[in-house]
Amino acid sequence: MSTRNIVLAATLAASLTGCVERSDWKPAPRLEPRSLDAQQTLAGARLDAAAWPAEQWWRAYGDPQLDALIAAALAGSPSLEIAEARLRSAQAQAITAGAVRVPAASLDAETTRQRYPEHGLFPPPFAGSYSTDARVALDFSFDLDFWGRNRALLAAARSGVQAADADRAAARLALAVGVARAYIQLDLWYALLDVANDNLKQQTTILELTQQRVSAGLENTARVRQSEGSLALTRAGVAAVQASIELARNQLADLVAAGPDRGQRLQRPQLTAPADLALPAALPADLLARRPDVAAARAQVQAAVHGVAAAEADFYPNVNLTAFAGLQSIGLSQLLQASDRIVGAGPALHLPVFNRGGLRGALQSQQAQLDQSIGQYNQTLLDAVREVADVIANWQALERESHEQQIALEAAQRSYDLTSERYRAGLDNYLSVLSSQNQVLQAQGLRAQLQARRLSFSVDLVRALGGGYSP
Repeated sequence: MSTRNIVLAATLAASLTGCVERSDWKPAPRLEPRSLDAQQTLAGARLDAAAWPAEQWWRAYGDPQLDALIAAALAGSPSLEIAEARLRSAQAQAITAGAVRVPAASLDAETTRQRYPEHGLFPPPFAGSYSTDARVALDFSFDLDFWGRNRALLAAARSGVQAADADRAAARLALAVGVARAYIQLDLWYALLDVANDNLKQQTTILELTQQRVSAGLENTARVRQSEGSLALTRAGVAAVQASIELARNQLADLVAAGPDRGQRLQRPQLTAPADLALPAALPADLLARRPDVAAARAQVQAAVHGVAAAEADFYPNVNLTAFAGLQSIGLSQLLQASDRIVGAGPALHLPVFNRGGLRGALQSQQAQLDQSIGQYNQTLLDAVREVADVIANWQALERESHEQQIALEAAQRSYDLTSERYRAGLDNYLSVLSSQNQVLQAQGLRAQLQARRLSFSVDLVRALGGGYSP
């Protein structure tokens, strides 16, 4: 069949099958980053065009031990192995989709031993006897892809690769952030252990002073028992904080895909908290290319768009070209003779006439998948902008809290020093000392928590800005 006849046949088939049944469906609207106004919300933040996180953003905290932990986590985490496997699977699907767009060839060889009927196609001496058929040939096929179905499937597969690659980057970022947060928590427990040990020292000193006052007849023994009870409770608090440190060590060992002994080798963190936070000048527009989860959601939308195009192409006829060349004979002894060569070619036309219900269902499924992907993309983009705004709001509140906490700590320390001096001189009672001491300990504990929050918010901003991701 000539090319002209093939085109005429395809045109006729298209007129028989009709147009794609899209009904009144329209894809859901996609949010544009520039439409998400955040100027007033982010107005109080310092802007810096170079404020995007570096690829190895955790090095800014100045702790080599943290650097080693994150490097180990990124090298051997099972969650990253899963993401890598998903990426390889998407790449394999793209290779498969691309292979359909080029001619396919295969070398086929077959032999059959059979009895030929006496009144069949073959005359004597083959009729009524057994013989062996043999065939060796190269078989060719090529899908002309008039309506772009294969092109759309390849484009969808390539978008799937982009989505899987962005998902892998998102998994790496989530793992690095998880290690950093666990490490900050370990640092906080060490700081709280300092507070608990200071409390223990003060309770021990108070017990010694109380025993001295009892010996001098200035206090009764009930005060000694009360001080001993407070000392025991303080020791219990120290033990609880030490247990929390061990749990934090175990968590970090798990995050780096190692046994618990890895956590036992950890030293006390030496983190440097940032004094201030800065935002890039082009927010939220640049989040589209900087956040791996947003990039993955956008790639999923593109894959779904191409999936709809492929489903629409299924409504039209499919034309394949087939050809073969080789040798065929009855009897193996004659198979390699030149007179037994075979050559042939021709088109194959697939007409979707009576399965329009199935095609319509497949198209509607792809349309629903596109709407779902757009919804997920819109929500991911909204969450990305909100996370940046949340970090700035938390940081501004933290600055105010830190200022007030420092005033409270200095006042509590002065009050405790004065009360302790009066107690030693016999001018104040034991309850006043306990009250002023509790204020100091509370202020010290709050200072440690605020320092941990400062570190955590800086990590949150790194995550909100994409963690140095680039496609």
